Amino acid sequence: MTNYSIKNVSWDDIVKLSDKIVNEINARNLQIDTLVPILRGGLPLSLLITNRLKNVETSCIQIRRSMSNDANADFGKPNFLGITNSNQIVNKNVLICEDIIDNGESLNLAIKEIKKYNPKSITIATLFNFNKNKYKDAISGVKMKEYYWIKFPWEV
Repeated sequence: MTNYSIKNVSWDDIVKLSDKIVNEINARNLQIDTLVPILRGGLPLSLLITNRLKNVETSCIQIRRSMSNDANADFGKPNFLGITNSNQIVNKNVLICEDIIDNGESLNLAIKEIKKYNPKSITIATLFNFNKNKYKDAISGVKMKEYYWIKFPWEV
């Protein structure tokens, strides 16, 4: 178990952060063809983004790192469990959607697997970015100043 303070996040918070992310995508004039959420955490963000962007496809990548679904659960090495609809990645502008970027291990693995399908470009969107150094160009809902355990509204 880790011992971080827990920060509860509401659905309203998630919607506001996703709106901020979509505004940044539009401000950068990014062409996004395919959203690739990292399951499970990236799925709600990708659903909210899909609602606002036009003509985007979806593929999903599953990577598991947490040892359980409990708050402050320990993490292990990220494991790639599969990818769906991979034909939507080939030669496309991909937006990887993630809930949290911390040490970047899951994201690194996702990028490595997605690159196997030769996308035109890969952009990253995350609700909470704790790794502002390595992923400073990620489109972030918020760049965190200190580490918290984020408890999302879909976590019981």
